[in-house]
Amino acid sequence: ISGEIGPLDLNEDDPTTTTSYLYNTVPGDGSHIRVIDWDLGTTEPGSSGSPLFDPNHRVVGQLHGGYAACGNDDSDWYGRFSVSWGLGLATHLDPLGTGQVTLNTLAPGSSGLAVVPANGLEGSGDYGGPFLPASQEYTLENKGIDPLNYSVSADVEWVSIIGGTGALAGGATTVVTVSFNSVADGLQIGSYEGTISFANLTDGVGNQTRPLRLDVGAPELVYSFSLDSDPGWTGEDEWAFGVPLGLGGAYGFPDPTSGHTGVNVLGYNLSGDYSKNLPETHLVTTAIDCSSLSRTSVKFWRWLNVEQPANDQATISASSDGVNWTIVWSNSSVVEDDSWRQVEVDIRDVADGQATVYLRCTMGPTDRNWQYSGWNIDDVEIWGLSPTSATPQASSYVLQLRNYPNPFNPMTKIEFTLEQAGPVRVSVFDVQGRFIRRLVERSLPAGTHDVVWDGMDQGGRKVSSGVYFARLEALAQVKEHKMVLLK
Repeated sequence: ISGEIGPLDLNEDDPTTTTSYLYNTVPGDGSHIRVIDWDLGTTEPGSSGSPLFDPNHRVVGQLHGGYAACGNDDSDWYGRFSVSWGLGLATHLDPLGTGQVTLNTLAPGSSGLAVVPANGLEGSGDYGGPFLPASQEYTLENKGIDPLNYSVSADVEWVSIIGGTGALAGGATTVVTVSFNSVADGLQIGSYEGTISFANLTDGVGNQTRPLRLDVGAPELVYSFSLDSDPGWTGEDEWAFGVPLGLGGAYGFPDPTSGHTGVNVLGYNLSGDYSKNLPETHLVTTAIDCSSLSRTSVKFWRWLNVEQPANDQATISASSDGVNWTIVWSNSSVVEDDSWRQVEVDIRDVADGQATVYLRCTMGPTDRNWQYSGWNIDDVEIWGLSPTSATPQASSYVLQLRNYPNPFNPMTKIEFTLEQAGPVRVSVFDVQGRFIRRLVERSLPAGTHDVVWDGMDQGGRKVSSGVYFARLEALAQVKEHKMVLLK
């Protein structure tokens, strides 16, 4: 091979962590900086010793080793420069013992216009506002020694810019504020995008842009799968619907002994840990109609234990045809859940406006070493903006919920009123917020409805006397009512 090979720029968008070498636990022995995965470029064998730079272009680490390579998103570990300094590096770089700990050399980007931060302005809120965050401040800096003129503009009318034009002396800075304005307050429910442009009017060096996004309206619950009964999804190998047995946990924590609500879950190997050398093994939902939805997301409760992704992987994918899949969530590190945890995953890029959407939960691949208890899933929900939620209302409807008698023994009638038809969930929780019983979960017509609670929990056991709460979820609203059980 002939010619000259120049330096390569690798970028990592996620925060780094301080760990031991080849471990993920923070802070470990504090000797290394872990780069979770390279978002632009990667390292290959032979890269050891290459530097890691901080945002000020100063060396903070030297590559020790790791698993990153072309074709994966695995981690690298850099020896911390500050630790190496005390282990002999100082004798080479500071032989006179001056105590100097930084030395600035030629800085990249030493001319033109610089703008921080790198993120755009992304806000959300109900129709009519307010929208949060309401604004974003940007610091503009002239990196050169000669003065320059600048201009900041937007290609949409729903933001205002303060300090958008001016001049900067060499090395000077100024602050420009971009904020949502009264035009945004009048936007109909939906998602809007635009661009902020930062222009160096003198010589164009450093011209750049930032994205604008505004989400108007609040997504609502559209579909709910409580998993109190088998939803009929397709599972490979040891994926199963049923009661987890609380086993496994050779590493991490064992499976739960019941679902988040109710006794059942969908999980991989309900009686223990996943296998060694497991290939990708999938659980796939039936088709979900999202043709009328935007800003679609999936919420679910998980109890997951899995090793770091360089060894074992757990993923969630979405597809609009059941053939081509997009990963929307994956474990970026070791996951060790010892309780139920709710997770929300944005699937709008795959699901919005699609008549058939499939979700796929995958266990594997795994290596031949440590075994964990894997996936357990309960209470899966699809949220989004639908045509009914996309029509601003002059006033919102207040859900009606009551019970009688109250106090009661041994049973009470819970009555609720719906202004319009739709999916409804009525549940009972104790005073500490723990789930007790699901009473209703189905679509109901508009009107007044009632259901009897007999003082039993989801497992058919009598509950003790005390304060309980009936919770009604309907029409994208939640209403709670206090009940007192006497014995």
